[in-house]
Amino acid sequence: MKKIVVRNKILPIGYANSAFIEICKEKEYKSLQELLLDYDRSDVIKRLYSEDINNSNLEETDIYRLYQLAHESGEDNELFKIMYSVDDEFAVHLTENIYLYHMAVKKEEVYSLIVPWHYADSEKYIGDTWWEKDKEIIENLKSLSIIDFFRRYKGY
Repeated sequence: MKKIVVRNKILPIGYANSAFIEICKEKEYKSLQELLLDYDRSDVIKRLYSEDINNSNLEETDIYRLYQLAHESGEDNELFKIMYSVDDEFAVHLTENIYLYHMAVKKEEVYSLIVPWHYADSEKYIGDTWWEKDKEIIENLKSLSIIDFFRRYKGY
């Protein structure tokens, strides 16, 4: 069970992908370094993720410091949530409730590397954690039918 850090800002579905296509103007970028030769990092972050980063050195920004805090502590904060990666497309956030998130950008996309965290483009309540451990919930999420999962975790 891999934990990931996800920005708690839900992007419109398809927004980042469409913005990247617009940025590229039909040029194919094979690496982040190649992209950053043509564009300023803070401008790309603003256009892809609607984040106002006023410093092209991301590591010197408040948002990055809060990312680092979440990453190192393994705890949610005002800008980021710690989630379990279910697969390449979905993550789950477990508190008293269970929320399933669809990731907005696949990590193999060049532009996903511009920030070290993930973005989601949907959030769905799927149940309550009750007394079960995280590992058991994730195993059940992967193995039970949606109906059985909803019954077990009162996701209706």
